[in-house]
Amino acid sequence: MEPTRILLVNAINPFVEAQNRYPALGLGYLVSMLRREMASEVDVRLIEWGVEDQIKDFKPHLFCVSSVSQNFQLAKQYAQTAAEAGIPVIVGGYHITEVPENLTQSMDVGVIGEGEYTLLELVEVFKAHGSLPSSALAAVDGIVYWEAGERVQTQNREVVGKSTRSLDELPMPDRDMMRVRPHSNMLTSRGCPYTCSFCASTRFWPNIRYFSPEVMISEIKHLRDTYGVRYITFHDDLFIANVKRLEALHELVMSEGLPQQGFRFSCASSATRITDDMARMLKEMNFVSVSMGLESGNQEVLTRLKGKAFKVDINQSAVETLNRHGIHPHGSFIIGEREETLEQMQETYDFIKGMPLSLVNIYVLTPMPGTPVWHEAKARGLVSDDMDWDQLNISFELDWQRVILVSEAVDRRDLHRMYLKMKRLRLLKYAKAVAGHPFQMDLVDYAKAKVVERAYRLKSRVFSGRGTINQGLDRRA
Repeated sequence: MEPTRILLVNAINPFVEAQNRYPALGLGYLVSMLRREMASEVDVRLIEWGVEDQIKDFKPHLFCVSSVSQNFQLAKQYAQTAAEAGIPVIVGGYHITEVPENLTQSMDVGVIGEGEYTLLELVEVFKAHGSLPSSALAAVDGIVYWEAGERVQTQNREVVGKSTRSLDELPMPDRDMMRVRPHSNMLTSRGCPYTCSFCASTRFWPNIRYFSPEVMISEIKHLRDTYGVRYITFHDDLFIANVKRLEALHELVMSEGLPQQGFRFSCASSATRITDDMARMLKEMNFVSVSMGLESGNQEVLTRLKGKAFKVDINQSAVETLNRHGIHPHGSFIIGEREETLEQMQETYDFIKGMPLSLVNIYVLTPMPGTPVWHEAKARGLVSDDMDWDQLNISFELDWQRVILVSEAVDRRDLHRMYLKMKRLRLLKYAKAVAGHPFQMDLVDYAKAKVVERAYRLKSRVFSGRGTINQGLDRRA
C-alpha cells in the first residue's frame, strides 16, 4: 500500500535571521512520532520554504502547517494554497491554540496544544476515510474543526506526562530534514513555574514536565556523534527549575567527560534560581552563558511584568554571581509597559550600563494572544482576534511609527529614542565581550544571515510601501 505523504510546514519568514537560527524542534517531535508509530505507512517531509513547489513535487495527501501569531498570515496563505490543490489542511502551533476562532475555511482541523498524539489520531482518521470527515473528528480530543459551517472544539487533550511529570515517552526529535550547526539546540522540558504577564510560552504549556537526565545525555551524545555538535543551547523556559534533575545530569556530563572534550552549554534561568552553588555546578559542566529575563531596572515595573517574587536586587546578585564564576550573564529587558515612564526606562538603562552583562536584548512590550498583556490591550481596542497578524511582526527599529504599543505614559517618538539609546548600549556591551564570548563561533553565519535579512527588509520596504515585515515575502514560493 502506498504510504500517506505528509508535508509539514514551519510558517516562518526565512529571510529573518532570528526565525531560522535553530532547528524547529516542535515539528521534529511530530516527525519522529509519526515515524516511530507508523514507520513505512507514512512518508513525511518537513520544509520552511517553497510551499507551492513542494506541493507540486511531493504531492502530499495531508498538509500540516505550524505557526506563531506573528506569522499566522503566512499560515493562512499556505493553507489556502494547499486547499486549492485539494489537500486536507491541519494547522497547529501556539496561535491556533490561543485563538481557535481563527480556523479559516481553508483549514480543516486546528490542533490545540501539544500535537504528537493528536496528529497520530488525525492521520489514522485520514487513512481510514481518505479524508477528515467531521463525523470522525468529533472523537479526537484537542482539536477545532468545521461541522455544518460552524467551528466545533472538542474537549482538551491531556498533556504528555501530566501525572508523572515525565516526557520520556516521546521520541527524540527528528533533525534529518533540518540544518544542524555545530552550535545547536535542545528542549528538555515543557512549561514554566512562573506566569509572567507578557509570556506566551507558559500559556501553551499548562504544566511543567521534564525529560530525564538519561534521555537528555542520550540526545546530547546523538547530536555530538551524528551531527558534530559541540555547543548546545537548552531552550527550556527555565532549564534549572528541577535542581535534582540538574544534579543527576551533572553526574552524567562529568562521567562522559564532555567538559574535557570542550563541549559547551548555554541555558535560560530565572535570576531567582542563581546561587553560588548553582553557578559552580553549571561551571563544572562547562556552561558558558546563562540567559535571564531581567526585564526592568525599576522595581514597580518589574513587579507589574513578572510578579512580587522578582526583585531588582536579586537580578543584580544573579548577574554578579554568574560573572564571578566565569559564566557570561545575558539579560533580556522590556520597555513600553503601560504605566512605565521615561524615568523608569532610564533606570533600566542605568542598570544595564552598570552590570557586567555580556549580551543584552531589548524588546518593546508586544501583546501576544492569551497573555494578560493581550487581554488588557484587547479591552483597550489595540488588538483583536481578527486583526492582521503581520502587525505583531513589525520591526520596531525600522517601522516604529506603526508598531502596536501598549504604553500610556510615553509617546511613540520618545519611546523610539529610548529604544535606540538602549540598542547602542547593547552594541557597546557586546563589542567589549565578543573576543571571549562563546557565541563567537556563530559570528560568520550570523553576519551572513543578517546581510540577507537587511537586503530583504530593504526590498520589503520599497515594494510593499513600508508595510509589515512579511508583506515583502512571496508567499506562494
